[in-house]
Amino acid sequence: MLADGGLTSDDREAEGGFTALIQGGSPLEASPGARIALTMTTVLRSVATPRRTAVTVLIAWLLAGTLDITAAILFYVGLSSARAERLLRGIASGLLGARAFDGGVATAFLGLALHYLIALIWTLVFLVALRTLPGLRRHLVLTGISYGIIVWLVMNLVVLPLSNAARGPFQLQAAAVAATILVLCIGLPISLVIGRGLREQSAA
Repeated sequence: MLADGGLTSDDREAEGGFTALIQGGSPLEASPGARIALTMTTVLRSVATPRRTAVTVLIAWLLAGTLDITAAILFYVGLSSARAERLLRGIASGLLGARAFDGGVATAFLGLALHYLIALIWTLVFLVALRTLPGLRRHLVLTGISYGIIVWLVMNLVVLPLSNAARGPFQLQAAAVAATILVLCIGLPISLVIGRGLREQSAA
């Protein structure tokens, strides 16, 4: 039977329970309907948070990976499909060694897959760092610049020496260009996308 305003007695009971909760009451003092609704809300939020985080990571990963490979192709080889394919085979040489340059399109796709895999790893590392050190969220631009430099250092001092890729002599100008690309295309996009995503989740 409907009470005034078109609400059933159960609806009014739940509404009253919610009001008690909002006003500082204990969940145990709320009506059964309010407790059930509160539980459902908590469950839905707990499910939605990982999903939103996954979407944020996906956006940051694809954006950073695409910006980085696009910048590398445009700067190092230009609008040449043959040279772009060779650049991608160069990435694959980190796994296959010099024989990667004798490969074809499949080897180039392997290089592209490795590139996006590395971008995903760096995206996940940043997510863990930002959750572990919340203070990094205060200055996302500075954090992104610093992260891009860290990525360059780790890639050049740890990853590349351990890979099968051939390395030439150190050149300061080339190093500065590579570090700048990583800051603009990896560090900043990952920091801004993930940082803002986590801020929104915290505010929700």
